[in-house]
Amino acid sequence: DVGVKPNPNPIGSGVHIRDVVDPSKNMAGATVDVSGAVVLTIDTYDETANGKSAGTVYVQDIGSQAAFSGASLYSPAFVPSNLRVVPGDTLDLLGQYVIESSIGAASFAAGEGLAQISKPTATFRYEYQTPAPLVIDVEDLNDYNKGFQWENMLVTIQNATVYDALADVSGRVTGHISADYATTTNAVQISNELMPLPAIAAGTKFKSITGVVTWFFNYHIAPRTPDDLVLATP
Repeated sequence: DVGVKPNPNPIGSGVHIRDVVDPSKNMAGATVDVSGAVVLTIDTYDETANGKSAGTVYVQDIGSQAAFSGASLYSPAFVPSNLRVVPGDTLDLLGQYVIESSIGAASFAAGEGLAQISKPTATFRYEYQTPAPLVIDVEDLNDYNKGFQWENMLVTIQNATVYDALADVSGRVTGHISADYATTTNAVQISNELMPLPAIAAGTKFKSITGVVTWFFNYHIAPRTPDDLVLATP
């Protein structure tokens, strides 16, 4: 229309997720105004069947694979209120960035915690596409400080092996995916946080495993769909 100027910044005027999550920015506890957060996936799979393990929304900076570009949203309030987000939706977020030192009865080791944007107002901006997964070294996720840069991001592990039989603890199914799992405390695992895992025998090799990096005492790769698991060629 005549007299209407286009927005010169289609991403928005807020900061990037990476400007919040990067520990050097010292943003823990601050109220943050984030623009251009693209929905990676919504956790709709309640693996524990108790209503407590679903609902998290995972987002990543639009078009970015840079370190610290991912975030999880705890109890977002969507605008409009009837919005049902899907992967690729781009949001603006206004909420508190927190690193929780405990969840319920679970207390984490000193210097570790669950990073979230807590109870944000999440305003729909437009439909876009999810960032491509970033190929990372699985060994990064054996160390909290190295793995933190990839937390809540979409990643791919190439030439992966599930080294032990899948373990089921109250519906949470996991299996180790780093070769030194037997000697590494809290080694990285594949998990069923976002979908049921198929039967995977110990020693099964994959050409690639793609998923969201999640954390709860240790890092996990959580595949979103069966297509995220690509078996190695026999």
